[in-house]
Amino acid sequence: MIRYEDLLLDPIGQIERLRSICELPEPDQSKVPSFESLKKGNAAYGARKTWGYSEEESTELAEKAFREGKTGAWKTDLPDELHDLFWTYHGITMEKLGYTRDGNITEPEPELDHLYRKKLGIPPGERNTPPYKLLIEANKMATRDNDGVKRYLATLLNGMAPLVTSTNSKWNIDLLINKEIIPLSDFIQHLEEGFEHSGSSDKEQRSGPRKKSLFEKLESFMQSLVPDRWIKWLTDHNIMVFHKIYDFLKRSALTVIYWLRWLILLIPKAVYNAYMHHRHRQEQRAISDSIAHYDLIHVPLQQHYWPFRYARVPMVFTIHDFTHKLFPKFHTGINIKNADKGLKMIQKKQSHVIAVSESSLRDSKKHLSLPEGNFHLAYEAVEEDKFRFQVNKEDSGKVRDKYGIRKDMPFILLLGTIEPRKNVLNSINAFLELHKRHKDLNLSLVIAGKQGWKMKKFVGYSKLITFTGFIDDSDLSALYSEAMALSYVSYYEGFGLPLLEAMRCGTPVIYGNNSSMPEVGGDGGLPADPANIEEICDCYEKLMFDESFRTELGQKAMKASLKFSTRKSVMDTLKIYENIISQSK
Repeated sequence: MIRYEDLLLDPIGQIERLRSICELPEPDQSKVPSFESLKKGNAAYGARKTWGYSEEESTELAEKAFREGKTGAWKTDLPDELHDLFWTYHGITMEKLGYTRDGNITEPEPELDHLYRKKLGIPPGERNTPPYKLLIEANKMATRDNDGVKRYLATLLNGMAPLVTSTNSKWNIDLLINKEIIPLSDFIQHLEEGFEHSGSSDKEQRSGPRKKSLFEKLESFMQSLVPDRWIKWLTDHNIMVFHKIYDFLKRSALTVIYWLRWLILLIPKAVYNAYMHHRHRQEQRAISDSIAHYDLIHVPLQQHYWPFRYARVPMVFTIHDFTHKLFPKFHTGINIKNADKGLKMIQKKQSHVIAVSESSLRDSKKHLSLPEGNFHLAYEAVEEDKFRFQVNKEDSGKVRDKYGIRKDMPFILLLGTIEPRKNVLNSINAFLELHKRHKDLNLSLVIAGKQGWKMKKFVGYSKLITFTGFIDDSDLSALYSEAMALSYVSYYEGFGLPLLEAMRCGTPVIYGNNSSMPEVGGDGGLPADPANIEEICDCYEKLMFDESFRTELGQKAMKASLKFSTRKSVMDTLKIYENIISQSK
């Protein structure tokens, strides 16, 4: 590779690099043209001279089209919005070559860009110390779910992949997956295969209709003993005598079974618990022995603290959010218990914490008593090659067809697990309120995610509301690009990855005016009170009826998304690792 700027600075030196791959004559310095002669001289080609243009026409074209040849001159050649679009597609490669978004040139990063440095003829950096030994807990990579924590971990590991191929890297990285230590180098192939999955397992798809329970069979048997005309009369008059008998028998039987089971299993359960406790302690001590040689352990989710209870190695935990404390009713009891135990362990061991947003950093400092130097910030990011504006409308149309999304009207997209914290119900009600304000409004709502939480009452709006179910990762960019806006008015987020995904596609976002969402959305969207349906509706209305504002907001969204990148996230995280290791020695 030869950068244009390097060629201008040292034309002989850069061309000499080609001698290793092809035969070259000895250079004649006197024949090297100056930039001025190239700009003002009379070249034998160019300016469409070979197209039959007259000398006057060629000269006029050359004066009009010739670049200034000054640092930063490209800013006047490429409109800002096109430059942002270009950067969402090629920013990763540009940064690896040493180019920055503002037009400056830097030297490629020695660790992450070692292959590009080699191609550019830049010598590798010297390392005089042994590599740091890092262990990352990565059980999430063995699960079928594709939640935010797994996406965070996958993006981080994917960003660290170049370290594996560096012969002079300062990092030696292993993963702990299901009690097995795996070198990151062995995991890269699996990482490249991606983490898309169907909404249900093969077993679930093959299971067929749900079988009746014992008590449901009893109810059916009781009904079979009574003539059908009696059943019809009882049902017509809403007399559910069989249901009541069934419920009474069920409650009574379950109570008896519970206590019998408790008495029968009391001693075996106590013995089993004692055995498992002993076994777990042995496993933990065995793990502690096997990881004692590491310089640092990174646990990307505090609930996964368990294998490291007896570890005597410095540790850093990623804190994504505190929803288990702020919104406990949206979590299972076991998840709350594990999250709290993880925080207690962080507190006890005085471990380090990586927060994924300023909001999470503030919450971490509020709930944890640690030295100020133990708190760190490294923003999350998305995999850039998966999320960018899709220009091809034909491909986007196929995605619409795939999920049954109407093509005859624009749509607002709701993305995320359909649960109370995500506030989907208020977003739907705001959409319906907009249709009440404007009769015959040509706007639909697309909800991507698993149904649940009282969604049945919206079935009657099937002409306006589409439930797509699970969306493949490969289709998300097309949906974001097609959407008029993404509505993500959540009550709380640790970061809000869907916001960033949509913004990279140039899609305006409507977000909750709380927690981390203003950090991510910024001026690329409209904030709204999650509890205020009218306010959410006002945001929908403004975007729907002000096209120029919507276009401007989409451009701002894309620009705002560029301050987050996998590269920056990985570099910040590696710097945090290095600082922690340095402090501990």
